[in-house]
Amino acid sequence: MESVVVFGAHPDDIEIGMGGTVAKLTALGYDVNLVVATLPNFVKIDTKEERRRESVMSAKVMGCKIPEFLDLSPDQIMFGRHFVTLIDGIINKHKPKFVFTQWIGDSHQDHQALTRAVMAAARDTGNLFMYETTIPGGITENAFRPQLYVDITSTQETKTSALNCFDSQKIRCGHLWIDAITGRSAYRGYQNNTKYAEAFEVIRVSLW
Repeated sequence: MESVVVFGAHPDDIEIGMGGTVAKLTALGYDVNLVVATLPNFVKIDTKEERRRESVMSAKVMGCKIPEFLDLSPDQIMFGRHFVTLIDGIINKHKPKFVFTQWIGDSHQDHQALTRAVMAAARDTGNLFMYETTIPGGITENAFRPQLYVDITSTQETKTSALNCFDSQKIRCGHLWIDAITGRSAYRGYQNNTKYAEAFEVIRVSLW
């Protein structure tokens, strides 16, 4: 069974950017491993324990194993030798055929630092991709350049169900949060001549 590793800085980042692709890869028989770098810890229901519980529920919806929670503090999410070595150990453990991480042009510093560490650690991995920025936020002077499209028409409903696990984020981001994410899937699908799709920037791809 070929392995896939998907990195996200926070719970829900993976689901927003590529929940449909994760569900599709799982259905196709890949060993999909989710890695969450840090668990935000805010007031009321948006606590570390709540975010972990939501992420575990979402992974089950997508057909995945329980994510690996690195549980790093915000001060540890910095590009440097320690972070790269940690990511390197995960990649060496799973020896993935494909690695996915967040878009490096995202406005969130945690997302940028994670992806820099993943790119350094995955230097010998043949297939490395960045998924689209989070919603809301993520608007920067850079433009995401979709180069790879995955048809998620068959798994869009699963993606929506996975996002619905994040009650804390539905409260924080508002009632249009999931509608906005679904709308982007529809927009990418239109570009791809399918009903729904997710888009990726290609860092490296190895074929034939």
